[in-house]
Amino acid sequence: MFTVFTIVLYAVTAVLTVWSIVDTIRNRPAGKMLLGVAALLLLLLIVQLVVSIVAFSSTHDVDPLLFFGYVITAILVMALAGFWAFAELSRWGPGVLAAAGLTVAVMIERMDQIWL
Repeated sequence: MFTVFTIVLYAVTAVLTVWSIVDTIRNRPAGKMLLGVAALLLLLLIVQLVVSIVAFSSTHDVDPLLFFGYVITAILVMALAGFWAFAELSRWGPGVLAAAGLTVAVMIERMDQIWL
């Protein structure tokens, strides 16, 4: 993985997670801006999948099943959490996004470890 891109992923994930936690505590449903940040993170994860596929030919020590399993699972987690937050009009919509943000942050760290 690329260091700058990994830092961008961490930053967007942190913004999403903190914002979601604040909205959950304030008992607010997920607004358009919060869902937009979730969509941005989903888009960045899809970009990471494409970049990883292109860069995979130059690496030899990466287990493809393990690495791409993490990438695809992170994409699915964010897509499902975003849909759930959009459909859930209570405080638990942002709560689901906060849990997904924490999960994806751990998965990004693990992907970085696998790639190196």
